[in-house]
Amino acid sequence: MKTLYPPIEPNQVFHLSVSDVHDIYVETCGNPHGMPVVFVHGGPGAGCGEDDRCFFDPEQYHIILFDQRGCNRSRPLGDLSDNTTAHLVADIETIREHLGIEQWVVFGGSWGSTLSLVYAQEHRDRVLGLIVRGVFFGTPEENRWLWQEGLSRFNPEAYERYRNLVPEGQQHQILKTYYAMMTSGDEAVRDRAAYEMMRWEEAGFTIQDNPVPVLDDDFDSHQGVLEAHYCVHDCFITDRPISDHLEVLKGMPVYIVNGRYDMLCPPEKAYLLHQALPDSQLTVVDRAGHASKEPAMAHALVSATDEMLVRLSST
Repeated sequence: MKTLYPPIEPNQVFHLSVSDVHDIYVETCGNPHGMPVVFVHGGPGAGCGEDDRCFFDPEQYHIILFDQRGCNRSRPLGDLSDNTTAHLVADIETIREHLGIEQWVVFGGSWGSTLSLVYAQEHRDRVLGLIVRGVFFGTPEENRWLWQEGLSRFNPEAYERYRNLVPEGQQHQILKTYYAMMTSGDEAVRDRAAYEMMRWEEAGFTIQDNPVPVLDDDFDSHQGVLEAHYCVHDCFITDRPISDHLEVLKGMPVYIVNGRYDMLCPPEKAYLLHQALPDSQLTVVDRAGHASKEPAMAHALVSATDEMLVRLSST
């Protein structure tokens, strides 16, 4: 069973101006002369963590991580202005150009898989290979599963708490009502709505006996606000659905990993992606849910990054 690589420290850390409003946090790790790989975090709104560096062999990979607009260490925190999928895709290109990287591997999970797929479709010539986990196409159907009905059938007690924050007459549009609460200008209302929304998502995060925590004593409402912002707008990609443009990825090394019991991003979309790209490698991890650090999931992801190196070095 493969485990994550040992913890490492960044080689460089900086903020990169990407607009008149936003400066995004960027760090590079590993071997500056190795295979470039960019880690695209989930959420939306989550940001990167120290252990996200550890999916990659630091002696072989030049590892780039960044916090998306409004997330974590990027500035200003939680700002929704000029914050859409198109802006984030442009930011990834800005990072690549700033670092002088010609091509790189793209690695993304959950919402990060959505953004990685959109980026790869729009900048095919810049992507050496693609690794996606917990595949999410950002469709209205998937957002309805998460925030309205679908997941609710598996966690009815958690769903009742989540739904009950919304007035009865608005419970047919829960996500839209949560977003209205979060953007009302009332900080107390925003914080309560963000907490309850993230608590609901946490209920479907892992199948392990010891849950991987999403919420802690330092909970910040900004992730909930950003996640609602993207999901209520169906990830800002309804005019260009991911599934309609998968043919552009043919011929690219693609590794797809999904938990069999991923309640947030069920394996259906991973399988559809694999069907559209017959040369891709699909791993459905039987003893895993959504969390990327569950042992069986970590094994599958580290195996994918190791195999990507072998595959690219032989071409």
